[in-house]
Amino acid sequence: MTATLADSFWHNDRELADACLAHPFVRGLADGSLPTPRYRDYVAQDAFFLRAFAAAYALAGARCQDAAGKALYQQLAQGVDDELRLHRQQAERLGIDLSRVVPGDATLAYTEFLTATAATRPEPCAAAAMLPCLRLYAWLGERLLPQLVPTSPFGDWVRTYADPGFASLWRALAPRLDGAERQGTARDELAALHRRAMHLEHRFFAAAWGGTWPGQPPIALTSAGSDPSGGAGIQADLKTFHRHGVYGQSVLTLLTAQNTRGVQGVFVQPVDVVRAQLRSVAFDLGARATKTGAIGSAELVAAIADELAARPLGALVVDPVLVSKHGHALAGGDVAAALRQRLLPLATVVTPNRFEAEALTGVAVADRTSALAAARALLANGVQAVVVKDVPGLGGDLLACADGVVAEVASPRLSTPHRHGSGCTFSAAITARLAHGDALATAVAIASDFVGRGIASAPGFGEVGPLNHWA
Repeated sequence: MTATLADSFWHNDRELADACLAHPFVRGLADGSLPTPRYRDYVAQDAFFLRAFAAAYALAGARCQDAAGKALYQQLAQGVDDELRLHRQQAERLGIDLSRVVPGDATLAYTEFLTATAATRPEPCAAAAMLPCLRLYAWLGERLLPQLVPTSPFGDWVRTYADPGFASLWRALAPRLDGAERQGTARDELAALHRRAMHLEHRFFAAAWGGTWPGQPPIALTSAGSDPSGGAGIQADLKTFHRHGVYGQSVLTLLTAQNTRGVQGVFVQPVDVVRAQLRSVAFDLGARATKTGAIGSAELVAAIADELAARPLGALVVDPVLVSKHGHALAGGDVAAALRQRLLPLATVVTPNRFEAEALTGVAVADRTSALAAARALLANGVQAVVVKDVPGLGGDLLACADGVVAEVASPRLSTPHRHGSGCTFSAAITARLAHGDALATAVAIASDFVGRGIASAPGFGEVGPLNHWA
């Protein structure tokens, strides 16, 4: 039955509905605690959204293959007009000029998704994308009505969506999914569209409240050096974690004095200081993935390895900061030996550039063949996978895994000096994706793409400036 298909999607995405109901913005509607400026912004954005929603209904109706469907989408568009009347009344009360609303990122993401789906996909796809908005709001209204505080200034919102007449809209739309197979649309595509819309609904509430992360993010840890200019090290790692929706923790291994012109000083932290930081993290929040960057001494490498062996903190990404991408030494041979002997056996993946691969293995990387030889030498140390970066003649990086899989990862060659921190960012992005549960090959591909876009859109600060961590 059609309702069963719609109910199946709702059941599969129920955790997103629950997240919306639990959101402080939504709870604040019922108990009256929502700050008026937050509701004011929501009304403005929702009015823009509803106008786009009505246009999407018209697009979907035009693609209908039956008169009943065309009539239904006209009825649904009329329902949007009823909602807009409520918004116009509230906008007048709140002093909002709806003709001057500038849509936010969350609003545009949702409206563009609906418009593109309605304009380019078969009509049942549009129904799958539109259904969550109607069903979720009706469900929220029903759940909030018994909790509605009589003095809440947002009571009209709750009562509007709790009205059985509003629930009848999603019940009328749900059967349209039934025509999907006849029009060559797979159930999986409908499910994906439904889930995407549910994510965008949560994002819409979160944006009105002031944040956009749907639920509790995974946690990652970086253990690396500090770059006061903000382009590399701990600073780049945390920016990258945040950009990929990960909560970042950090353990400082060394301090530097550096800027876009170069490094003026390096100050390695005492072993007991680093141990104390690691233990604080491990015994509290933990982590789903961890990366190491510049460590600074063989003694620190051994200490970090001891701590991670005793209490693992998720998948381990080792960025062996030994030699710059231009071939300048950044650490001594004793650090390379300690990494190889102590840390690599614990690692999920190690990400050396071609010079670091040589420092770790003695194999000069000049082409794909030598890069693979170096990677296999590193795999022999117990690491699960190796990414040799910037392989000459390859047009990118080489990924080699302990299970025998070898893959080339293309990356653009961009003529710009502004790539400071690209290695840190690459390993941090892999860490973030592993924290999300991505497969290693997927994590590496996403990280490579992120770094490429970050370099291509670098802000151009200073002499050798940072890449763009908003990419």
